[in-house]
Amino acid sequence: MKRWLKWTLLAAGVVAVFLLLRATLFRQKPIEVESATAERGVVEDVVTNSQAGTVRARRRSRLGAERAGRVIEIPFRESARVRRGAVVVQLDASTARTALELARRSREVQHASATSARASFDLARLEHERAQTLRAQDLISQGEMDQVQARFEETRAALAAAEAAVARADASVELAEDDLAHLRVTAPYDGVIAQRLVEVGESVVPGQPVIEIVAPDSLYVSARIDEVDIGRMRDGLPARVTLDPYRDLTWSGRVSRVFPVVDDRLEQNRTLTVEVDIDPDPQKPLPLPGTSADVVIVLDERRDVLRVPAFAVIEGRRVLVIADGKAVAREVTTGLRNWEWTEISGGLEAGEQVVTSLDKQGVRAGAAVKPTPRGDTTPAP
Repeated sequence: MKRWLKWTLLAAGVVAVFLLLRATLFRQKPIEVESATAERGVVEDVVTNSQAGTVRARRRSRLGAERAGRVIEIPFRESARVRRGAVVVQLDASTARTALELARRSREVQHASATSARASFDLARLEHERAQTLRAQDLISQGEMDQVQARFEETRAALAAAEAAVARADASVELAEDDLAHLRVTAPYDGVIAQRLVEVGESVVPGQPVIEIVAPDSLYVSARIDEVDIGRMRDGLPARVTLDPYRDLTWSGRVSRVFPVVDDRLEQNRTLTVEVDIDPDPQKPLPLPGTSADVVIVLDERRDVLRVPAFAVIEGRRVLVIADGKAVAREVTTGLRNWEWTEISGGLEAGEQVVTSLDKQGVRAGAAVKPTPRGDTTPAP
């Protein structure tokens, strides 16, 4: 009996040592994994361009000089905002101003001459009326009547000539004013100076482009969408725009045009062109026409839904939940998704942690894991 008890105690001791070693020295070391917490937020169904888009402007003008001359002033630099009618390039107008002054002086002379001619005509008209009355009463001779008639006709002709001279003088002033005005290049609409094509001191000829202006409220992105998404495109869909020079900034926009024809020049990569209007934002740099751009077109949006990172979902139907230091497979029901987030409509609760580094070696259901926040992969000491 004692011998049996001795072997029983010895076996129990061996088992206890084995279990102790398994729980300490031979315990499986947890795998450090990136994790994310299931949380409530916004999930969108989106489409992006398959090829780089390009910023364009519906109103983009290269303004030219209408008269030859030397540039004496360019009041605005690139990126300056200007109002419609603002002078953006001024040519030397000294000769034109002198010509205008001479035309105005000449007009004053012609107006004075016309005033004198009208006074003479009015007097001759009165004399003619009196002479007609006297002639009817046979108080003056026909010869005297003829002299009064001749003077009346002469003053009427002189008045007509004076009035024609006034009209000619007025036209000369208008022409001089027009010449002076055409030595100024003005903005045709509210816009932004995109490029100065000449500098002060340069001589220009009629029609030569001197400055480029862009209307900031007319900017849009022309982008190509893969043909598989054609059926979901329509005017008015909200969109977001990012530009290569400003990757950290986003402009809001809206689909304004969906082309009716698919581009099939590349049979293996057929695309549909869409245009996305960019909403003006004075707090951001002005997007320059010709800049590369990407668009994200929002087809659907759901707010305040449970979501997890898209790359935490396996085959679209399960996740690895971290529970008691292990990765536990969990079937889930999904809804909207994009490359960043997936909506979870069933199988998961807010606050639960899911594994996001699914490609890490050894990560599978049942594996011991140690979570670290997303982006923090520094080994624990």
